[in-house]
Amino acid sequence: MIVFSSILGALATISLLVLFFVLAKLSKRFGGVVKMEPIYWFYYVAMGTAGLSLLTQLIVAGANIKPDNVPPIIQNSWFLFFFYYLPLTIGVTIGAHITWRYWSWLVTERNL
Repeated sequence: MIVFSSILGALATISLLVLFFVLAKLSKRFGGVVKMEPIYWFYYVAMGTAGLSLLTQLIVAGANIKPDNVPPIIQNSWFLFFFYYLPLTIGVTIGAHITWRYWSWLVTERNL
């Protein structure tokens, strides 16, 4: 059961990477039209940190499948904190901030 949830968790992280990629492409085009500063490349930074989290997630899933020859550092909770939770949190925070900078007009626009 742990392996199945690890695979679904990895798919969720992959979907986040796809979301950041699509938002980067849309924000680049939108920013070019409205002459915004080109900060869309921060999505790629967010993708890099989320990609590190995905890699860590796959390493830990592999360690759960065959725990015989796993280095002790992978089983340490600090390893998960520094290489999974922290990069994922940083990536999502960057992505949310850049999304708000480019697309906040959709929320604040009022049709009077």
